[in-house]
Amino acid sequence: MPDVLIGLECHVSLNCDSKLFCSCPTRPSEAAADEPNTRVCPICLGFPGSKPVLNKKAVDFGIIVALALNCRVNKEFFFSRKTYFYPDLAKDFQITQYEIPVGENGFVEVEGKKIRIRRVHIEEDPAALVHEAGMGGSKYCLVDYNRSGIPLVEIVTEPDIESPLHARHFLDKLLTVLNYLGVYAHGESVLKADCNLSINGGERVEVKNVTGFRAVEDALRAEFERQKKLVAGGGKIVRETRGFDAVTKSTFSMRTKETEDDYGYIADGDLVKTEVDEAWLSSLRAKLPELAEEKAKRLIGQYRLNEYDAKVIAGDKAIADIFEECAKADASIAARIVSRELLGILSYNSLRLGDTKVTAKGVAGLVLLMKDGKVSGKNAKESLIRYCLEGTEPGDFLSNNGLLIDSSGSGIEDAVNAVVAENPAAFADFRSGNQKSLNFLIGIVMRKLKGKANAREIQAIIEGLK
Repeated sequence: MPDVLIGLECHVSLNCDSKLFCSCPTRPSEAAADEPNTRVCPICLGFPGSKPVLNKKAVDFGIIVALALNCRVNKEFFFSRKTYFYPDLAKDFQITQYEIPVGENGFVEVEGKKIRIRRVHIEEDPAALVHEAGMGGSKYCLVDYNRSGIPLVEIVTEPDIESPLHARHFLDKLLTVLNYLGVYAHGESVLKADCNLSINGGERVEVKNVTGFRAVEDALRAEFERQKKLVAGGGKIVRETRGFDAVTKSTFSMRTKETEDDYGYIADGDLVKTEVDEAWLSSLRAKLPELAEEKAKRLIGQYRLNEYDAKVIAGDKAIADIFEECAKADASIAARIVSRELLGILSYNSLRLGDTKVTAKGVAGLVLLMKDGKVSGKNAKESLIRYCLEGTEPGDFLSNNGLLIDSSGSGIEDAVNAVVAENPAAFADFRSGNQKSLNFLIGIVMRKLKGKANAREIQAIIEGLK
């Protein structure tokens, strides 16, 4: 198999209310439809004479990201103009960082391997281009400047990634970090990556603007196969920029790869240098939260979770918050409900937690019912499914449908006596020591009671008849 080198340039929009260099909102108000070119001003439209004003919150977020990725934060940095001519840039340059970024020389550990982070920098997003008949069929493109000026953080890795799947795992780890930091609007922001790949020490090819985890893996896999076949057939890899077609799962040539000199970077004279003193840096370092790896270790120690459950739960901050609320009632039941049932339901239905009305309070109420023996495992799962899909809280669903267990015990005893009378052979086998017969009888009683009984209580009653 050919040696492969992969590096990623990851762009994620920051969770800011206003754009990077103006006060235009980054998202529409809840009451307003997001009509094209309505969240704009002379600055993000690139009008001559308009002066950018740096959004300090975006800088704070950039520094926090650099710290979380183990980078050295530069005590002084500035912004540059990256010149290129394309419809998405009204002023014909993008304000970014080139010579001195926010942070440098960091790392992220993925599957026991350090992925070095070359740099973390802040830049503005260009406008969005709309091809109404698709890129191949449109005779023109429309430009929506609502996106122009949205603050982005770009995270550039060294070529330390070993495979397309490894790249996907890196992105998963990266977005987990960003989500914990609160700088990434999960469900709103879109991750885009420029994927750089070379084989056998050959020329590097960049696959541009790939959106999403799976697409990055697919794009890298497609480009790897293309290069491998080309070299095997005696062809030569050329340095170029390619695009990715998600439908055909193939890459296509866009242009010969530019060098950095082609962009003619110059310092932006409208923006002063940013100086990061120790007080500023210390205040941001103090805001760094407990990240997923540290949280997983704490969950193991504090709640005695196994390593698998701890990592699964800690992998999503919102899920971890739900677990810790539920663990106040019973950590063992909470781990099972959250890591297996809740996450399983969300995954099966292709839902994120934010797509549902699920709250920590609602799930904690279900855990408490299970702890008190008031609901069977089957009905607990059904109530959780309804909660995720319909928004009905588990306690309400169970109560409204008569699925809470009768704690008086009289109904259970009647059901057990009836089942034993109806299945004398199975009861005789149980009395002879056949454990399977006991499980058989318990199952029939549970069905008769529609799950409104505790299996251990049923077992105790049957054993009392022995």
